[in-house]
Amino acid sequence: MQMIVNEKYYPGNLEIIKLEECDSTNNYLKRNYEQVKDKLPVLATCALQTAGRGREQRTWLSSRGKGLYSSFGFNLAARQYLNMLPLISGFSVIETLQTAAGIRDMDLGLKWPNDVLCRGEKIAGILIENIIMEPQLFCIAGIGINLNHAKEDFPGDLAEKATSLKMIAGSDRDYVVEEVNPLLARFLFQWLERLENGEKEEIIRTANRYSHFLMDTPISFHQTPGKLISGIFKGIHQDGGLILESNEGSTAIYYSGEIL
Repeated sequence: MQMIVNEKYYPGNLEIIKLEECDSTNNYLKRNYEQVKDKLPVLATCALQTAGRGREQRTWLSSRGKGLYSSFGFNLAARQYLNMLPLISGFSVIETLQTAAGIRDMDLGLKWPNDVLCRGEKIAGILIENIIMEPQLFCIAGIGINLNHAKEDFPGDLAEKATSLKMIAGSDRDYVVEEVNPLLARFLFQWLERLENGEKEEIIRTANRYSHFLMDTPISFHQTPGKLISGIFKGIHQDGGLILESNEGSTAIYYSGEIL
């Protein structure tokens, strides 16, 4: 069952679709493109995802009451800036966490291209999907944030790699999706406006600032299955790619893959 509402705390032109349960909010928007295309931008948010997804078809833990599971659908006129969408989505999450719980800037980081870390542990993930629906480009920014998880809520080795807003803030209170989503929406659409206005240099400066914890350090980079590349992280390129310096001193730019 879905409920469409307009709430004063969101950007004024944003259509909000609240779902009690779905497989994933990204999938929901893709399936219902014909119904939402004339209402963009739109936010689909869900209390429980039964098949939440991360990158490379990984499962995203989507327990009821524990996290925020939201997807924003919008058109992007500036197609040349598609590589920037994961970056500005990450900025939006970081600014949301700072505002919602006063987390210090230095404790937050962007692990290119899709993860937000807090004190070295994953607190949020981003899944961008772009679909050409001529004459428009339909973009979906799927964002999952761990809000109220305790360590024991994370299975297996995730307990050592993941954290939540409640754990970081050391608070007894539960964070409410209805309070966090408006912040996320506001920051995301502010950054989208800056992207459409061509503020690419500021976006790259911000990306490199939030990547400070990786700068000039050795990393392993997983580009394709079975292919592992090692090198020195040299920041985010002016077009949104990752700059990697090889052990021989040459540099290459990558536009997909994962830092391990």
